Amino acid sequence: MKKFLISALALAAFAVPAVASANPAADRNAAIALCRADIAAQAGVDAAQLELDNVRVRAGLIRVDFDLWNNGSLQNIRCDVSRGAELTVASITPALQTASN
Repeated sequence: MKKFLISALALAAFAVPAVASANPAADRNAAIALCRADIAAQAGVDAAQLELDNVRVRAGLIRVDFDLWNNGSLQNIRCDVSRGAELTVASITPALQTASN
């Protein structure tokens, strides 16, 4: 039984991905700023129009949800940021189209 437990713990140590940063709060704030800038550019709106709704930090991903009021309707926007050597936007849902002038 001891051998099984030790083997299971050793396997779990290799299976669990390492956290990309020692400072999750800094990654969280950087992900919010990165998403806000990217969404504002894609949607053609001012970044101040995006209202932060929710943030979830996981080992390999930070999920940021925003609310955008545009032309009297509410749009929920989700931005997933990959945590690796650097933070990168993995996806924005729904796909946004730049506003035409």
